[in-house]
Amino acid sequence: MKIATNLGLAVQMLAFCEAVLLAEKSGIPRELAVEALMKSVIASPMVKYRGPFVIGKMPTEPGSRPMIQKDMQLALDHGHAVGVPLPLTALTQEWLTMARGSGLGDYDFAILFDVLPASLPRSRASSRRRLRAMRVADGE
Repeated sequence: MKIATNLGLAVQMLAFCEAVLLAEKSGIPRELAVEALMKSVIASPMVKYRGPFVIGKMPTEPGSRPMIQKDMQLALDHGHAVGVPLPLTALTQEWLTMARGSGLGDYDFAILFDVLPASLPRSRASSRRRLRAMRVADGE
């Protein structure tokens, strides 16, 4: 059950990050988008806890990305074994792998928000600035 729960957490985080990014790119300030979504029908306990992470309040202790990604792989393997397609899990796993490949593997899996805009051609510079600031804050 833990693997099924963690699969849901990671997929939900990716969907939340997409919603915030879409709102932000449409002219709504990120902080306002996060606040509105955290008060909406999608405001699960996970969104309420991790929502602030996408506005720069990422915890400094080692994150949950390695653990959640391990569980995502276990879910994918088990889904394959029992014949259950898990397309959203596979997609989320790819984005978590991109986070790790970008040097963000030690952060909470909410780091997905920083990977999404980095994949957009026009926003790479601003994403790099935010990532650089996070690394400086962490003492790197």
